[in-house]
Amino acid sequence: MAARLFVAIAVLSEAVCAVGACNVPHYRRVRTLVDTASDVYIDISIRPEDFGPERLICLAGALREKYPGRNVGASIFSSHDAARGYAPSPEETEWLRYCQSKLHAHYSYNKEKHEDYLLIRPDGLSREVHSPFTTRIDLPVTGTPACKLAIDARCLLEFQHIEYPSVEGKTKVSGRVTLAGTIRRDGVLSDLAVVDANASPPERKSVLVDWALNNLGTWRFEPAKHKDAVRITYYFDADLRLVQQVTEVDFRLPSEVRIETTRSN
Repeated sequence: MAARLFVAIAVLSEAVCAVGACNVPHYRRVRTLVDTASDVYIDISIRPEDFGPERLICLAGALREKYPGRNVGASIFSSHDAARGYAPSPEETEWLRYCQSKLHAHYSYNKEKHEDYLLIRPDGLSREVHSPFTTRIDLPVTGTPACKLAIDARCLLEFQHIEYPSVEGKTKVSGRVTLAGTIRRDGVLSDLAVVDANASPPERKSVLVDWALNNLGTWRFEPAKHKDAVRITYYFDADLRLVQQVTEVDFRLPSEVRIETTRSN
C-alpha cells in the first residue's frame, strides 16, 4: 500500500511539474546566417498555433540556453515554407511578399548591450521593425506580458498588411463598415457578417465592404480555451487626388480600425 501511495504521489508530482514547466514550442531551423564563437543568427519556423507571448518567451529562453555565452538573433516565421522561401531581394515579387508576411517575431540577445527581448510583429510586411503594431517584451518578464494589439487579452498575431482599398478614379472616398464575428479557440476569425456600412460616394460602398471582410478574415489571435465575440468598425478617409500618398492606419481595439491617406513627405 505504501509503495502504491509513493508511486501515485510521484506520478502526481511529475504531472504538476509538467503543467507548471515552460512549454517550449518545437521549432525548425531553416538557415544559419552567422555562426561564430561570439554570435549566432538564424531563421526558424514554428507552427501558427504555437505563436503567442508565453510560448515565444519559452522559445527565447531555450535559444539562449542552446547558445550559451553568445549573442543570439532569431527571425521566427509562422510558416515553414515561407521561412524556406524568404530571401530578401531588390525585386519584390508576390512570393517574396508572402514569405515576408509570415515573419511575425524576432528574438534578440546581446550581452554587450545587456539586451534580451522579443518582438511580436503582426504585420510582417511593415517596413518598420519597431512599428506602432509591434510589441516588445523585455526579458526576463515580470508579470503577464501584454500585446499592444489584443482583444479580450488575446494577442493579435497576424493580419494582412493594410493599404487603402483600390478605388477607380481620382476622388475623395470615405465611409464606415462594421463587421461582427467570432474568434475561434484556434485564434482564427469566423462567421463574419456585415452589421452596417455606408460610403461617400455611395457607389463605393461595396468596394469598402469587400475589402473589410477580406482584411478581417486574415486576422489571427493567440489560441485560447474559449471563443470570443468580435465587433470591428473600419473607418475610411482618403483623398485619392493626392499625387503622392501613404496609408496611415490606427488600431483602436477592441472596436475600431481607422484608415486614411495622407500626403507623403
